[in-house]
Amino acid sequence: MAETVTSARKHGFLDISPGRSDAAAAADDKENNVPVLSLIQFSKAPFVAFGTVKLGTSRSAVLRIENPADDAEAEVTVEKIPSGKGFSVDLSLCSVLQPEGVFSLTVTWTPSEEGGIRELIVFNANGVLKHQAVMLGRAEAPKKKKAAAKSDRVKRTKVATARCAAVVIQRWFRATAKRDVQRRAFVRMRCAAVTVQAAYRGKVAREFLARRHKAASVIQAAFRRCAARRRYLALRRAAVVIQQKYRATVLARETTGDFQALRRSALVIQAHWRGRADRKRMETRHKCAALIQAHYRRHRAQAEYRSQKAAAVVIQRQFRAYVAGRETREAYLSTRAACVALQAGFRGMRVRKELEEKRQAATVIQSSVRMLLSRKRYVLLQSASIVIQSRYRALLLGRTQRTEYRVLRQAAVKIQAAYRACRVRADLRRRHSAARAIQAQFRMYRTRMAYLLKLSVLAIQRKYRATVSAKVQRTQYLETRSAAIVLQAAYRGQKVRQEVARRHRAATVIQSVFRKHREEVRFQALRLSAVIIQRHYRAHLLQRRDGEEFLKKKRSAILLQAAFRGLVQRRVFQRKREAAVTLQRRIRAAQRGRAQRNDYVRTRRAAVALQTHCRAWIARRQVLEAAKAERRLRFTSAVFHHLSAMKIQRALRAHRALESAKRQIHSVVTVQRWVRARQQRRRYLEDRRKVVVAQRAIKRWSARRHDAASVIQQAVRRFLLLRRQQRVEQGIVKAQALWRGHRSRRLNDKPKVVRLRHRLRQVSAAVREEDKLCNKTSSALDYLLRYKHFSYILEALKNLETATRLSPECCERLVGSGATNVIFTLIRCCNRSVPCMDVITFSIQILLNLSKYHKTIEAVYSVENSVETLLDLLQRYREKAGDKVAEKGGGIFTKACFLLALLLQDQHRAAVRWLLRHANSNKLTGLKHERVDQRELFYSGDASFAPDWVLRKDKLQDIVDPLRAIQMVADKLSIVL
Repeated sequence: MAETVTSARKHGFLDISPGRSDAAAAADDKENNVPVLSLIQFSKAPFVAFGTVKLGTSRSAVLRIENPADDAEAEVTVEKIPSGKGFSVDLSLCSVLQPEGVFSLTVTWTPSEEGGIRELIVFNANGVLKHQAVMLGRAEAPKKKKAAAKSDRVKRTKVATARCAAVVIQRWFRATAKRDVQRRAFVRMRCAAVTVQAAYRGKVAREFLARRHKAASVIQAAFRRCAARRRYLALRRAAVVIQQKYRATVLARETTGDFQALRRSALVIQAHWRGRADRKRMETRHKCAALIQAHYRRHRAQAEYRSQKAAAVVIQRQFRAYVAGRETREAYLSTRAACVALQAGFRGMRVRKELEEKRQAATVIQSSVRMLLSRKRYVLLQSASIVIQSRYRALLLGRTQRTEYRVLRQAAVKIQAAYRACRVRADLRRRHSAARAIQAQFRMYRTRMAYLLKLSVLAIQRKYRATVSAKVQRTQYLETRSAAIVLQAAYRGQKVRQEVARRHRAATVIQSVFRKHREEVRFQALRLSAVIIQRHYRAHLLQRRDGEEFLKKKRSAILLQAAFRGLVQRRVFQRKREAAVTLQRRIRAAQRGRAQRNDYVRTRRAAVALQTHCRAWIARRQVLEAAKAERRLRFTSAVFHHLSAMKIQRALRAHRALESAKRQIHSVVTVQRWVRARQQRRRYLEDRRKVVVAQRAIKRWSARRHDAASVIQQAVRRFLLLRRQQRVEQGIVKAQALWRGHRSRRLNDKPKVVRLRHRLRQVSAAVREEDKLCNKTSSALDYLLRYKHFSYILEALKNLETATRLSPECCERLVGSGATNVIFTLIRCCNRSVPCMDVITFSIQILLNLSKYHKTIEAVYSVENSVETLLDLLQRYREKAGDKVAEKGGGIFTKACFLLALLLQDQHRAAVRWLLRHANSNKLTGLKHERVDQRELFYSGDASFAPDWVLRKDKLQDIVDPLRAIQMVADKLSIVL
């Protein structure tokens, strides 16, 4: 560690070069090759060359240190020297250099190993600036010489060392004497300069005080004149204000009376109009109700008439059929004797044909049961039509055909019963399997819950035991740590005390050795002086030659190293680039394959799910339709049998009454039979035509449903394809966003940003549904339009101010609800109390937020008497125009001026009446701010005001200065203040 010069002087020694005579100084001036270290900032480091030195020998070199400053001293110390490489100086402390002073420093090198060397010696000037000197040299192994030459060299080395020491001692003594003389001269000169400066400063202070007295007199006179003028202007302004107040009061009374009269008239007209509109509306509703009731009664009467008519038609048709059957049976009995043989053959053929038809019908029913999922509805309709035809033939053929029909019905009932039993058994089997599966799942769930409960208990016990063990170990660790800290502190204190004692003993030894060495150096100084001069000259020559060779070698080595490093780095970069490209290619291929696989799996699952749902829906639809058809068939058969029984009873009673009449009109029966047969034939053909039409309609409906299903499938496939593409695009965009966010966080993450992100997540997690701007806006509009309590209105205005400041959708919603008229009505109804001023402040701020948005500014301006209301606010609060507190955002007067300026941005909106009423406010406010004329106006005509959700550099801030607001309105209206 370097020490200061004063500490060295206490010991009585400083290794400073001895003073030089004039002849020596002239000789040294001729030696221009001595390295020089200038104690200035950014000075070039000098090179001290030792040349080639044999191992086991020493060589010294001189370094000249100069202080080029002409007005400051420089205290130089050696801060760092490579003593491990064999370098040493003949002084470890340097003296204080006088302005433009110079001293020489001798550096000795005793090499310890062979080879070239390049080291630095660091000097510290005044404890601030650091300077370096470069030591260059080469060490070679000594060659074998004779003993005589070696002894001569040792003697010369000793003599040179002694002479050098003598020169150093002389130089230090002469420099010390010269320094004392210069120090005394500097002290005398500084005292004289201080005396002269004190006299001059006193004179300057007296002259400055006289000028200030004169200026104070002028300022006092001007202040008294200004105070008198201010009092006069205040009285004048007070008179003008009183006059304007009185005129405004009279005008307000007249305007209020007119407004109240107009309001009462408007209320009466509105009441009459609303009553008339309500009466018209009720009359229209009564008419509509009467019309609906009439239509409903007509519909109900028509339905009853249709049902009665249909019942009568059915009864008549059945009775005629019964009569025709009875007549046919009588004709059949009359001709039976003649046609028995023919009937037997015909009946056998008909029975075989009907058996074949019944067998085919059973086969068709069985096949339709097997193909229930695809053609059940059509087969049921066909079987129903076959049953209806068979019943119709049975009615025509009589009792025999009815017997055959009963046989056929019993066979069909048996088949249906067998089918229903099979279906019930299958359903029962499915239910049993489902019950077994549910029981298995429930047992599995119960066992799993018990296992999870046990696992949770074990985990909690393990965690608790670990926590208890951790607390015990931490307590033991803290006790051990405190004990170790105490032991370490005691040990370190003992060690420091031992080190201090050891240093004291070493200092005592060093002082004794130093005093002995000082006596030896005095003897060797004279002999060393001559050797130093010769050595410096030779070292300078070697330094120049070695320095040039070293610089050449250094430049060559730097070029070769740069070329080789560039080649190596290019190869490494190429390998890394190829590896990265290969890795990226494989990763992208894997990602594309995985994405395509996922898309295929999702598409297949969606198609399977859609097909499953469609098939299940078709099956359910067919089952429901079959059930409906079966219920309809049962109901039809029941009704048919009931009606048949009734008809038979009626026909029997009528037959007994009309049997005598039939005998009398037997001649007319043949004609009636023929007519009735034709009618029956016509009805049969009509029923057949209706069945064919129904079948065609069913086929067309099936075809349309098939086409619709195809269209739906195409639409579903297109929708699934688009959704899959959108999901892929969203996945890509999300992956890119995640990668960008991850990369941004890796590059720019700081502890403050991480804490901010955590706080945002906590706030987002704790947010409630009613805290959203849309919900706040809805509730605020509801309060504003429904409630009349002052606290509700104030809370609603606060929420609306926040919503309109942060969201354009909320602005448009507020304008759409018609709340601007309510806000202006609130402003007009408020007085000068503190709560009313809060309401006016929030209302004006809401209107400001709406006026900054280009889609809602017209809604604010289009409110009736909107500008007159703002001008009334200016008149009412003009005495508070000087409130420029930035925390409040300006007073009501400032906000009203700002809102008026925003509304008057369009030249067509400006009118003469607004100019006249606004000019008075301009004059009053201008008088209150006559001392603020020199400030620079904030408003700029080229820029624009934008809502708070717009983030641009050219966006202007809100105006909180009344004078600037007035100036802005005057600029908009082209008024010169």
